[in-house]
Amino acid sequence: MRRCLRSLSSVDPLPTFVRFARALRDEGLAVGTGQAADFCRAAALLPPEDAYWAGRATLVSRQADIAVYDRVFRSFFAGLRPAPPPVRAEGTLTAFPTPDQRRSEPTPGETAEPELALASEVELLKRKSFARCTPEELDRLASLMAALRLAPPPRHTRRRRRARTGTPDLRRTIRRAFRTGGEPLHREWRRRIHRPRRLVLLLDVSGSMSSYSRALLVFAHAALRSDRRWEAFCFGTRLTRLTRELTSSDPDEALTRAAAAVVDWDGGTRIGEALKTFLDRHGSSGVARGAIVVICSDGLEVGDPDLLAAQMRRLARLAYAVVWVNPLKGDPAYEPLARGMHAALPSTDLFVSGHTLESLEALAAGLARL
Repeated sequence: MRRCLRSLSSVDPLPTFVRFARALRDEGLAVGTGQAADFCRAAALLPPEDAYWAGRATLVSRQADIAVYDRVFRSFFAGLRPAPPPVRAEGTLTAFPTPDQRRSEPTPGETAEPELALASEVELLKRKSFARCTPEELDRLASLMAALRLAPPPRHTRRRRRARTGTPDLRRTIRRAFRTGGEPLHREWRRRIHRPRRLVLLLDVSGSMSSYSRALLVFAHAALRSDRRWEAFCFGTRLTRLTRELTSSDPDEALTRAAAAVVDWDGGTRIGEALKTFLDRHGSSGVARGAIVVICSDGLEVGDPDLLAAQMRRLARLAYAVVWVNPLKGDPAYEPLARGMHAALPSTDLFVSGHTLESLEALAAGLARL
């Protein structure tokens, strides 16, 4: 990428930056003329290697647009985006390394390797099961989950906007022809507007999921901060909506409010009845229609498995995709023999494990490929 960007310094980079801003606009990003001008001024003042961050700061206004920006940047400049800056935690959740874990300053004759030790510690924590994590390690995982970005596939809306390519816009073409004596010398085009799909999380907080419930709630809190239209529910013996409780910026406060709202924590599991309640109240109203529904549960159903199978088929017809996250799948010897899991699998589009942060990163990659 450096060789590609360094070549910009040998010629006037302004036309290249303008074409890049137009390419983002064609992909559906709200890039105005003022934003494009700010990007050109910022990129001209910075080294070529910092062109990516100049565009991120001036051309991207929503977190949901970062994935589209990265894709256009890689294709436009024929290189990979640079590594993002280190993530720093806020509030009570500390980032790596903690003050107690920092090494003292090296002596003049000593060669320190803090970056290697930090990378190793983070990688080990990513692969550690949530069931074996201490409360302090879960707090550290929360800071890493805050940097995890989910990018569901976009959907085509009915509305269209002006574009440089696409389908002919006859109305604008005819109106513009009035300026040239009725001759359509200039053709106008339009394209469908792309919007990110809604993501709905259904979390199992029953007794069999007690080792994973806290970590999955932290994951839901990080996911909901990416898009205000996304929803989160939890279920045990009944369904509880947690979207409002998990919108707090502080993870600790969000978990406290969620725990106060859930009355069936560490109880039984009635997945079929919870899904029926969800579909009756929120299915046809637009929450689940065309959305990606992610169910986080071990599938240990104590209710009627036939009811679960019927509701899963109903959900599969309504949603764009149904993803089942089962922490037990992380065990190589696991087989979906539980009657609840056996009834739900035929209506599931993606079946993954969710017992580690690494598996949640794989889930994010799987959502982008749906």
